[in-house]
Amino acid sequence: MKTDPKQITVEPWDISPEEEQAFRATDDTFQWLCSLSGDALRQHAGKWVAAKDCRIIAAGDTFDVLLEQLGDMDLQTVVLDRIERSGWTIR
Repeated sequence: MKTDPKQITVEPWDISPEEEQAFRATDDTFQWLCSLSGDALRQHAGKWVAAKDCRIIAAGDTFDVLLEQLGDMDLQTVVLDRIERSGWTIR
């Protein structure tokens, strides 16, 4: 079912300074994760990973397995991402 673009509204996102600080707390870890070398990424290819303080703290084949490994950890302090398998390039 398609959504009519005329029915979509965009609202300003008003967040408090505390919410913004919490939101930005994982920026360094996100940037670190994005800059990992191909060798580092291949170790986790096809898996969900959790990163905190610029290190991978858990990995799982599914998102649910990853969440189980994290237990009661505050997910606002963790970057969750799926590392895709690299594909083939045909030239």
